[in-house]
Amino acid sequence: MGQRLNKTLVLLMVVVTSLGLLLSIFILVQLWRSRPSVSDRLLSGIDQTTSFLRTTSDGLDVIGQVVNNVYSSTLIVDGSINTLVLTIEDTGEVIDLSGTFLGEELITTITNTQTALSTAQASAVVIDNIMSALSKVPLIGIKYDPSLPLNLALAQVAESLEPIKSSLKDFKTNLETTNENMQTFNDQLELLDRNIIAINKNLNSSKTVIDEYQLQIRAMISTINQVKTTLPKGITTIYWGITIIIFWMVLIQISLLLQGIYTLRTILNGRSIPDSQIDDKTETSRFHTGEVK
Repeated sequence: MGQRLNKTLVLLMVVVTSLGLLLSIFILVQLWRSRPSVSDRLLSGIDQTTSFLRTTSDGLDVIGQVVNNVYSSTLIVDGSINTLVLTIEDTGEVIDLSGTFLGEELITTITNTQTALSTAQASAVVIDNIMSALSKVPLIGIKYDPSLPLNLALAQVAESLEPIKSSLKDFKTNLETTNENMQTFNDQLELLDRNIIAINKNLNSSKTVIDEYQLQIRAMISTINQVKTTLPKGITTIYWGITIIIFWMVLIQISLLLQGIYTLRTILNGRSIPDSQIDDKTETSRFHTGEVK
């Protein structure tokens, strides 16, 4: 019974070793058959990654150009706003001077003129009386009979200056209102200028970030290209390493298979097998039957 058990175990070892050997050879064949497809898939993945990175880089270039254009435009707008602010400030000063001249100095001049005309009117009354008296003397031959006496003419001139004063006061008020509106507009322009300065800072920061992204993407593309160049050799090296491991297993399996076949032939030829190949149950059985003392 022990001999039959040994035979069964040896036969099982031969079958299992044979199946393992066939499986190892099958795996080795399939391994090298899959090498081209694995290499192509990896290279295709690398190409797709490179294409994606290049598309991203092109998109960043477009965004960078847009940011540069906007940045340049905002600089132009900022310069124009500063020029306009200075112009409005200068205009406000001119308006202030004009309002002071028209609403104060010119009105004062007209008032002084009216005072002078009033003084001249009093003198004109005396002159008119003297001229009228002289014109009545026949020997002198002076004819003085004006349609409008001088004093009345001066009075009319003085009265005609009064509406001008009122107009100048209204004009000064309008200039002050205009100046206030321009100052409000100037304040709004200064606020807009501060906002544009903040936008320019953000745009400048965006340009820096875009440049950093571009450097990183270029470095990644360079690294991927290097990997793509060395990938076939790397795959071949890995496959040869796996092949060596499988070949070593095949040698072990062949050794076990030969040993199993030899043991099986020994059993089938009826020869005794070494004690090392007999299990404990056989030894126990021989001991109990008295074969082993």
